[in-house]
Amino acid sequence: MLFITIGIYSCDPPKLVAPLANEDIILNDVSFGTDPAQKMDVYLPKNRSINTKVIIYIHGGGWFQGDKGEIKEGAVYFQQQGFVFISLNYRLTRTAQHNIHPAQVQDIESAINLIIAKKTEWDISGGKLAFWGGSAGSHLSLLYAYKYNNDKKIKAVISTSGPTDLTDTALINSSIGGQSIGDMITDYIGEPLSANPQAWKDASPINYISAASVPTMFIHGTADSAVPYAQSVAAFQKLQAAGVPSFLEPLPNIGHSLQGINWADILPKVINFVNTYSQ
Repeated sequence: MLFITIGIYSCDPPKLVAPLANEDIILNDVSFGTDPAQKMDVYLPKNRSINTKVIIYIHGGGWFQGDKGEIKEGAVYFQQQGFVFISLNYRLTRTAQHNIHPAQVQDIESAINLIIAKKTEWDISGGKLAFWGGSAGSHLSLLYAYKYNNDKKIKAVISTSGPTDLTDTALINSSIGGQSIGDMITDYIGEPLSANPQAWKDASPINYISAASVPTMFIHGTADSAVPYAQSVAAFQKLQAAGVPSFLEPLPNIGHSLQGINWADILPKVINFVNTYSQ
């Protein structure tokens, strides 16, 4: 298996060499904006074509930490299964730049636009795009897919341990690693719930579920003490009531970190979901 980064040039004159469609290729730190955080890693599978499906992964970390490299092993797995896998960074909260909502949504939009613009160069589909997020990344995936995905660029979304209702008291009062989830949401929105409850509602994916929502798969541990399992259940039930193809994969006795999860059972279901609904 041959891995090549984006910095490959011919000798005379300097020129970017287009990726070869018969090679497995990794393009690291592809910029989709001017901020150092606006970068993505692109895993292109061999034998790809304009019909090759694309999974866009959005990392977790309470909106204030995390990195696209956390999914590297999983990205290579999906690349070997014939998918394009793209892992995004985005502007984080708790920085001097005060990157609050909707900065992260804007970053996602910019990344999608670049992916579509590169479809010919990378020899991939520009229309068979699916989201997959983890924790806060799941929230961003769901929010974009339900609220901002007006032209249906994103065909399907997978949420792993993601919050769906930011105003839920059980979520606000929970914590992880000694840090309050409520404080993380406040930093993400820029104001506490008491000061601007409408902003918290407006940033809650569950409030945008309708019959037009994209197919969704929820993967969530029933013992999650940071983001209650009930968050995924509520969104799943609302999607079901709206007639949207939706699936809930409860992980018995699994917590927020997903330690102990049987990926051998889950990953085939993820692949089937993407193949079925990312059309």
